Amino acid sequence: MLDLASCPFCAIVAGDETGAKVVSRWQETTSFFPLEPATRGHTLVVPNRHVSDFTDLTPIEIRDTGEAILRAARAIRASLSPDGLNVIQSTGAAATQTVPHVHFHLVPRWSGDRMTLRWPTGAAEGEQAQNQTLSMIQRALIDEASAVSFEDRRQHLSFIQAAITRMSQASSSSKSWLLPIVTATYGYAVTGKSALVALLGCLAVLVFGILDANYLKQERTFRNLYDEVASGRPVPAFSMNPALASPTGDQDKYWPDWPDLRSWAVAPVYGPLLLAGLVLTFWLLFP
Repeated sequence: MLDLASCPFCAIVAGDETGAKVVSRWQETTSFFPLEPATRGHTLVVPNRHVSDFTDLTPIEIRDTGEAILRAARAIRASLSPDGLNVIQSTGAAATQTVPHVHFHLVPRWSGDRMTLRWPTGAAEGEQAQNQTLSMIQRALIDEASAVSFEDRRQHLSFIQAAITRMSQASSSSKSWLLPIVTATYGYAVTGKSALVALLGCLAVLVFGILDANYLKQERTFRNLYDEVASGRPVPAFSMNPALASPTGDQDKYWPDWPDLRSWAVAPVYGPLLLAGLVLTFWLLFP
């Protein structure tokens, strides 16, 4: 295995390889052409730190390398207009890695080019063996998630709790704002005998009710996320995406669902106010 001193990619990153065709240099990554490009525009993207195994990259290096790959891919597409693009990463000799420094190949593709990639036909495992493999990987994911430090998990939970508290406070504020609006509109409708003002009060109740139901929905989704993190299930560290706690992944919708609208925190509050406004409007229209 090559060490840091003899790594050709480290030499390019350090600027010691004067003949290298460097595409770009960033604080965490470097992009360059390989010695023998497989196709026109074939580019390598490497982290500047010498890392042999892909799984040893830090989260920050993963992020920065991913951003560099995306920038390079967009530049290749804009400048060369290839028919397609392969993004290839190999870790370990069995996976054809020849230079023990993590690198990603961006290979522009054209119909009929000399690059060949073939997948074997047929499944590598039978149905029962695949189910066993699936269970093993899923258990490993759970173990990986449980490896998060107690302090990180506690901080993650505090972030989620802060979001839950904000949703609860927003719900309370919506009720506080609505009461003077309803009092003013319904009161003026009675004294001024204006059905239109009464209808405006009903509209305000409807709008604030839907808004409050949405706050309730968001609060529930964050509570589900809190439970997922607290139970040690595989949720990305410090993620604030409630959809991760939804089996269907649909918790990013902002329109409240029926259970939210008929909740004890919504229907018993806004329902009577809306009904009172409708009765008042009917009474003013048909005295």
